[in-house]
Amino acid sequence: MNFRSIPIYLFLIIIFLFSFLPVIWLFLASVDLAATQTTKVPEYLTLINFNKAFSGRSLNWIANSIIIAVVTSTLVLVICTLAAYSFSRLNFFGKNFILFGVLLLRIIPISVFILPVYIFFSKVGLVNTLTSVIISLTILGLPFPLLLMKGFYDSIPIVFEEAAWLDGCSRIKTIFKVLLPQCGPGLAVVWFMTFMTTWGEFQIPLVLLRKMDMMPLSVGIFTAYGEHGVVNFGLLSSLSILYAIPPVIMYVFIQKYMVKGMVGYVKG
Repeated sequence: MNFRSIPIYLFLIIIFLFSFLPVIWLFLASVDLAATQTTKVPEYLTLINFNKAFSGRSLNWIANSIIIAVVTSTLVLVICTLAAYSFSRLNFFGKNFILFGVLLLRIIPISVFILPVYIFFSKVGLVNTLTSVIISLTILGLPFPLLLMKGFYDSIPIVFEEAAWLDGCSRIKTIFKVLLPQCGPGLAVVWFMTFMTTWGEFQIPLVLLRKMDMMPLSVGIFTAYGEHGVVNFGLLSSLSILYAIPPVIMYVFIQKYMVKGMVGYVKG
Protein backbone atom coordinates (compact mmCIF):
# COMPACT_ATOMS: atom_id res chain seq x y z
CA MET A 1 0.00 0.00 0.00
CA ASN A 2 1.33 3.43 -0.94
CA PHE A 3 1.51 5.62 2.19
CA ARG A 4 1.04 8.72 0.06
CA SER A 5 -2.52 7.58 -0.67
CA ILE A 6 -3.45 7.35 3.04
CA PRO A 7 -4.58 11.01 3.30
CA ILE A 8 -6.74 10.53 0.22
CA TYR A 9 -8.42 7.46 1.72
CA LEU A 10 -8.94 9.24 5.02
CA PHE A 11 -10.50 12.18 3.23
CA LEU A 12 -12.85 9.86 1.29
CA ILE A 13 -13.84 8.05 4.52
CA ILE A 14 -14.66 11.37 6.19
CA ILE A 15 -16.76 12.43 3.19
CA PHE A 16 -18.58 9.08 3.26
CA LEU A 17 -19.32 9.30 6.98
CA PHE A 18 -20.49 12.88 6.63
CA SER A 19 -22.80 11.91 3.75
CA PHE A 20 -24.10 8.85 5.59
CA LEU A 21 -24.85 10.73 8.82
CA PRO A 22 -28.38 11.83 7.75
CA VAL A 23 -29.25 8.20 7.00
CA ILE A 24 -28.02 7.15 10.42
CA TRP A 25 -30.12 9.87 12.04
CA LEU A 26 -33.13 8.78 9.99
CA PHE A 27 -33.04 5.20 11.29
CA LEU A 28 -32.23 6.16 14.87
CA ALA A 29 -34.99 8.78 15.01
CA SER A 30 -37.54 6.36 13.56
CA VAL A 31 -37.22 4.06 16.59
CA ASP A 32 -36.97 6.86 19.16
CA LEU A 33 -40.17 8.14 20.76
CA ALA A 34 -38.36 11.30 21.91
CA ALA A 35 -36.45 11.93 18.69
CA THR A 36 -34.90 15.35 18.15
CA GLN A 37 -32.61 16.95 15.59
CA THR A 38 -29.64 15.48 17.44
CA THR A 39 -28.19 12.20 16.23
CA LYS A 40 -28.27 9.96 19.28
CA VAL A 41 -28.91 6.36 20.22
CA PRO A 42 -32.40 6.12 21.80
CA GLU A 43 -32.67 5.06 25.43
CA TYR A 44 -35.06 2.33 24.38
CA LEU A 45 -36.24 1.17 20.97
CA THR A 46 -39.85 1.55 19.94
CA LEU A 47 -41.95 0.89 16.84
CA ILE A 48 -44.66 3.38 17.75
CA ASN A 49 -43.51 5.76 15.02
CA PHE A 50 -43.86 3.01 12.43
CA ASN A 51 -47.29 2.09 13.80
CA LYS A 52 -48.35 5.70 13.16
CA ALA A 53 -46.67 5.70 9.75
CA PHE A 54 -48.58 2.55 8.75
CA SER A 55 -51.93 4.06 9.71
CA GLY A 56 -54.86 4.00 7.31
CA ARG A 57 -54.22 7.52 6.00
CA SER A 58 -50.53 6.86 5.33
CA LEU A 59 -51.31 3.65 3.44
CA ASN A 60 -53.80 5.64 1.39
CA TRP A 61 -51.08 8.18 0.57
CA ILE A 62 -48.77 5.36 -0.54
CA ALA A 63 -51.49 3.90 -2.76
CA ASN A 64 -52.08 7.31 -4.34
CA SER A 65 -48.35 7.76 -4.93
CA ILE A 66 -48.02 4.34 -6.57
CA ILE A 67 -51.06 4.90 -8.80
CA ILE A 68 -49.83 8.33 -9.91
CA ALA A 69 -46.22 7.23 -10.50
CA VAL A 70 -46.98 3.93 -12.26
CA VAL A 71 -49.74 5.26 -14.52
CA THR A 72 -47.78 8.41 -15.40
CA SER A 73 -44.59 6.47 -16.16
CA THR A 74 -46.47 4.00 -18.33
CA LEU A 75 -48.27 6.74 -20.27
CA VAL A 76 -45.03 8.65 -20.82
CA LEU A 77 -43.32 5.48 -22.04
CA VAL A 78 -46.11 4.63 -24.50
CA ILE A 79 -46.30 8.17 -25.88
CA CYS A 80 -42.52 8.54 -26.16
CA THR A 81 -42.20 5.15 -27.84
CA LEU A 82 -44.35 6.36 -30.73
CA ALA A 83 -43.46 10.06 -30.77
CA ALA A 84 -39.70 9.48 -30.62
CA TYR A 85 -39.92 7.31 -33.73
CA SER A 86 -41.29 10.25 -35.69
CA PHE A 87 -38.48 12.54 -34.56
CA SER A 88 -35.85 9.88 -35.24
CA ARG A 89 -36.94 8.40 -38.55
CA LEU A 90 -39.25 10.89 -40.28
CA ASN A 91 -38.46 14.24 -41.86
CA PHE A 92 -41.11 16.90 -41.57
CA PHE A 93 -41.27 20.68 -41.43
CA GLY A 94 -40.33 22.16 -38.06
CA LYS A 95 -39.13 18.87 -36.53
CA ASN A 96 -36.29 20.36 -34.51
CA PHE A 97 -38.38 23.40 -33.57
CA ILE A 98 -41.15 21.16 -32.19
CA LEU A 99 -38.69 18.88 -30.37
CA PHE A 100 -36.89 21.66 -28.55
CA GLY A 101 -40.18 23.48 -28.04
CA VAL A 102 -41.34 20.42 -26.09
CA LEU A 103 -38.11 20.49 -24.09
CA LEU A 104 -38.89 24.08 -23.18
CA LEU A 105 -41.78 22.76 -21.07
CA ARG A 106 -39.31 21.32 -18.57
CA ILE A 107 -37.07 24.38 -18.52
CA ILE A 108 -39.86 26.74 -17.45
CA PRO A 109 -40.55 26.45 -13.69
CA ILE A 110 -43.82 24.72 -12.80
CA SER A 111 -44.91 27.68 -10.68
CA VAL A 112 -45.17 29.81 -13.85
CA PHE A 113 -48.15 27.91 -15.28
CA ILE A 114 -49.57 26.08 -12.25
CA LEU A 115 -52.38 28.65 -11.82
CA PRO A 116 -53.71 28.33 -15.43
CA VAL A 117 -53.49 24.54 -15.06
CA TYR A 118 -55.53 24.69 -11.85
CA ILE A 119 -58.14 26.95 -13.48
CA PHE A 120 -58.42 24.59 -16.47
CA PHE A 121 -58.95 21.48 -14.36
CA SER A 122 -61.37 23.41 -12.16
CA LYS A 123 -63.46 24.30 -15.24
CA VAL A 124 -63.61 20.66 -16.39
CA GLY A 125 -64.31 19.34 -12.89
CA LEU A 126 -61.09 17.37 -12.41
CA VAL A 127 -59.71 19.16 -9.35
CA ASN A 128 -59.35 16.78 -6.39
CA THR A 129 -58.88 13.81 -8.72
CA LEU A 130 -55.78 11.77 -9.44
CA THR A 131 -56.59 12.14 -13.14
CA SER A 132 -55.66 15.82 -13.13
CA VAL A 133 -52.31 15.07 -11.49
CA ILE A 134 -51.58 12.20 -13.88
CA ILE A 135 -52.39 14.30 -16.96
CA SER A 136 -50.24 17.20 -15.73
CA LEU A 137 -47.27 15.03 -14.80
CA THR A 138 -47.53 13.06 -18.06
CA ILE A 139 -47.31 16.25 -20.13
CA LEU A 140 -44.46 17.63 -18.02
CA GLY A 141 -42.70 14.26 -18.00
CA LEU A 142 -42.53 13.89 -21.79
CA PRO A 143 -39.56 16.10 -22.82
CA PHE A 144 -36.48 14.29 -21.49
CA PRO A 145 -37.80 10.71 -22.01
CA LEU A 146 -38.71 11.75 -25.55
CA LEU A 147 -35.15 12.90 -26.15
CA LEU A 148 -33.77 9.69 -24.61
CA MET A 149 -35.99 7.44 -26.73
CA LYS A 150 -34.99 9.37 -29.85
CA GLY A 151 -31.36 8.71 -28.94
CA PHE A 152 -32.03 4.99 -28.56
CA TYR A 153 -33.78 4.87 -31.94
CA ASP A 154 -30.95 6.85 -33.57
CA SER A 155 -28.46 4.23 -32.36
CA ILE A 156 -30.26 1.42 -34.23
CA PRO A 157 -29.35 1.11 -37.95
CA ILE A 158 -32.30 1.63 -40.26
CA VAL A 159 -31.38 -1.49 -42.26
CA PHE A 160 -33.24 -3.62 -39.70
CA GLU A 161 -36.45 -1.72 -40.44
CA GLU A 162 -35.90 -1.89 -44.17
CA ALA A 163 -35.57 -5.67 -43.95
CA ALA A 164 -38.84 -5.82 -42.00
CA TRP A 165 -40.58 -3.61 -44.57
CA LEU A 166 -39.49 -5.98 -47.34
CA ASP A 167 -41.18 -8.77 -45.38
CA GLY A 168 -44.42 -6.80 -45.34
CA CYS A 169 -44.30 -5.18 -41.88
CA SER A 170 -45.91 -1.80 -41.42
CA ARG A 171 -44.17 1.01 -39.55
CA ILE A 172 -46.16 0.29 -36.38
CA LYS A 173 -45.31 -3.42 -36.49
CA THR A 174 -41.68 -2.54 -37.15
CA ILE A 175 -41.55 -0.41 -34.02
CA PHE A 176 -42.89 -3.18 -31.79
CA LYS A 177 -41.23 -6.17 -33.46
CA VAL A 178 -37.86 -4.72 -34.51
CA LEU A 179 -36.96 -1.53 -32.65
CA LEU A 180 -38.36 -2.05 -29.15
CA PRO A 181 -36.77 -5.52 -28.63
CA GLN A 182 -33.40 -3.93 -29.37
CA CYS A 183 -33.83 -1.00 -26.99
CA GLY A 184 -35.58 -2.91 -24.19
CA PRO A 185 -33.11 -1.75 -21.50
CA GLY A 186 -33.64 1.79 -22.74
CA LEU A 187 -37.35 1.42 -22.00
CA ALA A 188 -36.46 0.53 -18.43
CA VAL A 189 -34.33 3.68 -18.14
CA VAL A 190 -37.13 5.89 -19.45
CA TRP A 191 -39.78 4.27 -17.25
CA PHE A 192 -37.72 4.38 -14.06
CA MET A 193 -36.52 7.96 -14.58
CA THR A 194 -40.12 9.08 -15.09
CA PHE A 195 -41.21 7.05 -12.06
CA MET A 196 -38.62 8.72 -9.84
CA THR A 197 -39.48 12.22 -11.08
CA THR A 198 -43.20 11.61 -10.56
CA TRP A 199 -42.70 9.95 -7.19
CA GLY A 200 -40.90 13.01 -5.85
CA GLU A 201 -43.29 15.59 -7.30
CA PHE A 202 -44.70 17.91 -4.64
CA GLN A 203 -46.09 21.15 -6.06
CA ILE A 204 -48.59 19.84 -8.60
CA PRO A 205 -50.36 17.41 -6.22
CA LEU A 206 -50.36 20.08 -3.51
CA VAL A 207 -52.21 22.54 -5.78
CA LEU A 208 -54.55 20.19 -7.66
CA LEU A 209 -55.54 17.96 -4.75
CA ARG A 210 -57.33 19.83 -1.96
CA LYS A 211 -58.27 16.81 0.19
CA MET A 212 -55.71 15.10 2.42
CA ASP A 213 -57.03 11.64 1.57
CA MET A 214 -56.24 12.27 -2.10
CA MET A 215 -52.65 13.38 -1.49
CA PRO A 216 -49.60 11.29 -2.43
CA LEU A 217 -47.04 10.52 0.25
CA SER A 218 -44.74 13.28 -1.04
CA VAL A 219 -47.29 15.79 0.27
CA GLY A 220 -48.70 13.77 3.15
CA ILE A 221 -45.29 13.42 4.75
CA PHE A 222 -45.42 17.08 5.69
CA THR A 223 -48.14 16.37 8.24
CA ALA A 224 -45.24 15.56 10.55
CA TYR A 225 -44.62 19.31 10.65
CA GLY A 226 -47.10 20.50 13.25
CA GLU A 227 -48.28 23.97 14.17
CA HIS A 228 -45.97 26.72 15.47
CA GLY A 229 -42.86 25.00 14.12
CA VAL A 230 -43.26 21.83 16.20
CA VAL A 231 -41.93 18.82 14.31
CA ASN A 232 -42.62 15.18 15.15
CA PHE A 233 -39.17 13.91 14.19
CA GLY A 234 -40.00 10.29 14.95
CA LEU A 235 -43.03 10.28 12.66
CA LEU A 236 -41.17 12.30 10.03
CA SER A 237 -38.28 9.82 9.91
CA SER A 238 -40.54 6.76 9.80
CA LEU A 239 -42.61 8.28 6.99
CA SER A 240 -39.39 9.15 5.15
CA ILE A 241 -38.21 5.53 5.35
CA LEU A 242 -41.62 4.39 4.14
CA TYR A 243 -41.39 6.93 1.32
CA ALA A 244 -38.02 5.55 0.19
CA ILE A 245 -38.99 1.86 0.07
CA PRO A 246 -40.94 1.66 -3.27
CA PRO A 247 -38.26 3.41 -5.39
CA VAL A 248 -35.56 1.21 -3.86
CA ILE A 249 -37.58 -1.93 -4.64
CA MET A 250 -38.15 -0.71 -8.20
CA TYR A 251 -34.44 -0.02 -8.63
CA VAL A 252 -33.43 -3.47 -7.34
CA PHE A 253 -35.65 -5.19 -9.89
CA ILE A 254 -34.65 -3.19 -12.97
CA GLN A 255 -31.09 -2.05 -12.18
CA LYS A 256 -29.49 -4.51 -14.63
CA TYR A 257 -31.71 -3.22 -17.43
CA MET A 258 -30.92 0.38 -16.49
CA VAL A 259 -27.17 -0.25 -16.67
CA LYS A 260 -27.51 -1.90 -20.08
CA GLY A 261 -29.76 0.91 -21.27
CA MET A 262 -27.45 3.71 -20.19
CA VAL A 263 -24.36 1.94 -21.57
CA GLY A 264 -26.14 1.33 -24.88
CA TYR A 265 -27.25 4.95 -25.05
CA VAL A 266 -23.71 6.24 -24.43
CA LYS A 267 -22.24 3.89 -27.02
CA GLY A 268 -24.89 4.91 -29.52
